[in-house]
Amino acid sequence: MNKKSKPKFKPYKKSSAHNYVFEILKDYIISGVYKVGDQLPTEVELSQTFGISRAATREGLRALEGIGLITTVQGYKGGRFVKKIDSEIIVSGLDLLLQTEKPSFGELFNELIEARIAIECVTVKMAALNRSEENLAAISQVLDLRVDSKDEFYNKTYDLHELVALASQNKVLFYIVQAIRKLIFQTYSNLALEDNNIDLVMKTHYAIYSSIKNRDPEEAEKAMILDIESYRNLYLEVIEKHKKG
Repeated sequence: MNKKSKPKFKPYKKSSAHNYVFEILKDYIISGVYKVGDQLPTEVELSQTFGISRAATREGLRALEGIGLITTVQGYKGGRFVKKIDSEIIVSGLDLLLQTEKPSFGELFNELIEARIAIECVTVKMAALNRSEENLAAISQVLDLRVDSKDEFYNKTYDLHELVALASQNKVLFYIVQAIRKLIFQTYSNLALEDNNIDLVMKTHYAIYSSIKNRDPEEAEKAMILDIESYRNLYLEVIEKHKKG
């Protein structure tokens, strides 16, 4: 950031010192006073300017880092720098909310399925109406799931969902779908990978692709519901097997 446009911090006059640091710096970052790549003042400089302890200043900075607005770089040229705002902020906020509410895994799974159906049915219908040829070509590249590892299979599987959201031409929906990926991977880790699973997922994914290609939002919605419900059923089957075992 240009030193000539350095913001004028006001001394701290509120009850929650670390929250004051958090809110002031968050506002400066969101408003563009501090831009992506800019280095923030040091912990010492901030604490002296605000007239509060370094511990409170440090806690406020950690809160900013916790929601993905800044990152810490170690070393001689290190410091705290403004990050590019992307879906990681949604992921961090969602993680924090879930950790606070502490739902059971069963509750989280059911709510995840409900949220996916609500959100991804909208994205796939919009993708069918708004997709470009480039979007279609990108989706076609992730349809073949005959890969060498479980991780590669699951990554490629969810790549399709992100590409569909991207094809909707709605950035907000894309970021939401991208953020949900982390929660989905928590359940993927419990699923065994079998040939019939691969065939089923490839079938549902091809149906999604075909309906988008044909610009058919109704069929696209049906295909997306089938895909997500198949994922739900597969997970419940695995859980049932574990109970019996």
